[in-house]
Amino acid sequence: MRNHFSLVSPVTGAAALLLVSMPLYTAAAFRAESPEPTPPSRAATGKALTNPPRRTPVPEPGRALRAARARLEQTGRGPAAEVDRWAIGLATEPETSRAALARFGTYRPLIEDALRRHGLPLDLAFVPWVESEWRSGATSRAGAAGVWQLMAPTARGYGLEVSEYVDERRDPVRATEAAVRHLADLHRSTGDWHWTLAAYNAGLGRARAGRASFWRERRRLPRETRAYVPRVLAAARVGREPGAWGIQAPPAAPLRFREVWTPGDTPLDHVAARIGAPPARLRELNPHLVRGRTPPGRAWRVRIPAGPLPGPAAVSGGRR
Repeated sequence: MRNHFSLVSPVTGAAALLLVSMPLYTAAAFRAESPEPTPPSRAATGKALTNPPRRTPVPEPGRALRAARARLEQTGRGPAAEVDRWAIGLATEPETSRAALARFGTYRPLIEDALRRHGLPLDLAFVPWVESEWRSGATSRAGAAGVWQLMAPTARGYGLEVSEYVDERRDPVRATEAAVRHLADLHRSTGDWHWTLAAYNAGLGRARAGRASFWRERRRLPRETRAYVPRVLAAARVGREPGAWGIQAPPAAPLRFREVWTPGDTPLDHVAARIGAPPARLRELNPHLVRGRTPPGRAWRVRIPAGPLPGPAAVSGGRR
């Protein structure tokens, strides 16, 4: 995001944070500050992943779940049956799925906006359901982190900071842009959405082909990757119309925030106290500040809740 104002100014004896309102950040704001959308390629609207229709009829509760169970009773084999099994698994854990979809509601405008700008299928918005259940604090045993579970080298390759004080893999805004660009690059290399998902999970070296059907060739892939692609397809199927799978996903307010410049080494609790916001809310909006304070030696934009701010005032920086 581009800088709008320079808000850090010297104060005798200490740095200061001037609480001057910056623009409200919403999905529309992210879009306004991004390049013009590119039209989806033909591959982006193919059978593997699709963009949902603009008008979707209200689904009958549980209809899709009953249909998937009926299909399994008839055949029970093949890729379609495997996707059905994963979808049924999500539907039969409604509390867990409901909580995940509530988090998705917070990030959905942001993620779908990024996918549209890069001409990618909106079904890719459900990759984080498999990766992290849209948890910014998630960390894998392999060291992947954030909503999109990016590894540090990949994240740095797309301009994210991964350091002692800042881990932008945990920033849903910055990480979403990086992950979507990564998916676009993988698709340019593989030419196939199934292989793109496999490459996202296992790395491009193991899924570079795209020359043959993923379902015929996946035996050479790690077990996790063999299951990963049908899991994402199932997540997209359930996530598009959760009610049809018997999941009553609650509405969620989309991510909205303002930003203020702060001096280096300023605790988030200090900012929260000055603006009268709950400290936990500041930590939720800034999960990438892994030590709960801005990095030392440089000014940093801290996200604060959307809404009116108190008049211009100063907050001392540094350790207390």
